[in-house]
Amino acid sequence: MFVAASPWRVFKPMVQLERQTILVVEKQPNYTQLLVKQVLFAGFRPLVAVTGEGGIRKAIEHHPDLILLELDLTDMDGLEFVSLLRDEPQLQKTPIVAMSIFAYLKTPALLGGCDDFLQKPVKMIELMGHIRHFLQEPPIGGKTTNAVSRPGPF
Repeated sequence: MFVAASPWRVFKPMVQLERQTILVVEKQPNYTQLLVKQVLFAGFRPLVAVTGEGGIRKAIEHHPDLILLELDLTDMDGLEFVSLLRDEPQLQKTPIVAMSIFAYLKTPALLGGCDDFLQKPVKMIELMGHIRHFLQEPPIGGKTTNAVSRPGPF
């Protein structure tokens, strides 16, 4: 008697998604949560750090495609963060969008190595515009890589 193999046991090449990464360096948990939700909603992969030191470590380890940086950190000044980050050869061209409630920090931030500045409270539509300015909008689902996965029922 012949028994057909179950389609669930057959593997076939499928597309696996690889999203661009955004590092959020923000000390306020509520604001961090809001930013992370927006980053996810826009189709990007968030990383989070609540201190400058943690942000530097995560940036060196993960090489994010963009950094959203609160300038008023608990352990270091945001401009010190930028200076330390720009000393790392692999991170010198990573776009950094500085954020602060203080508008007067815009000029020092831009002169200090940030690529853009947003005044808090940040309007989410404005945030997405700035992110998309630096990162190509991912195709539906993000960049693609070849992977092997189980087929669906159809």
